[in-house]
Amino acid sequence: MNILKTIYNTLRLTSKNYAFLKVQLCIIIIIIFCSTQAKSQESKKPFFAEKGFGIGVSTYSIILPEGSHYRPLLLMGNFGIQLTQKEKKGKWWIMLEPQINPVFLDNQLKEAEFGINVAFRYKFQLAESFSFYAQLGSGPHFITIPTERQAHGFIFSDNLAIGFSKVLSNNWRLNTELRIRHISNANVMKPNRGMNNLFVVIGFTKQLNL
Repeated sequence: MNILKTIYNTLRLTSKNYAFLKVQLCIIIIIIFCSTQAKSQESKKPFFAEKGFGIGVSTYSIILPEGSHYRPLLLMGNFGIQLTQKEKKGKWWIMLEPQINPVFLDNQLKEAEFGINVAFRYKFQLAESFSFYAQLGSGPHFITIPTERQAHGFIFSDNLAIGFSKVLSNNWRLNTELRIRHISNANVMKPNRGMNNLFVVIGFTKQLNL
């Protein structure tokens, strides 16, 4: 019994370290973010290369132990910092995505989420006005729902997305993507079974560095 307790405590400590690692990664990205800001101010270029917004509709959601589908509606800002300054078809970006998400349980608005995602994005230009991108990110969030599946309150939102970007007029872009999201708290609190969703995201961003 003592051995099992020791193993449990070790795994819990490892999970907490994993959560701390995520926080460290966010801090590193913020430092890069601030460094890029300083350079952009020196060169009198816009801080963000892109600004916009996105809306994500959940096309797949888990069923909670209480019997309801957990369906957030993503309402998020999109702020992009271009890291690759040279004229290349493939470019790296840092994306900041503040979110305030209403949550529907069986099509009824009941709960809410809010937080921010920080992601690395790789965008590859396929044609003059058409690009493909993939991004991976995470960030701290807060969820309000009381459920036996997941402790409410502080949580991490992990995201993997692939999408396409189409240039419109006046430097505006139409972005469409598929996004897989997993939220959990790395065993900082119990229960922590995690919740997954698949989103179709549509958004518009304006390029500011042209």
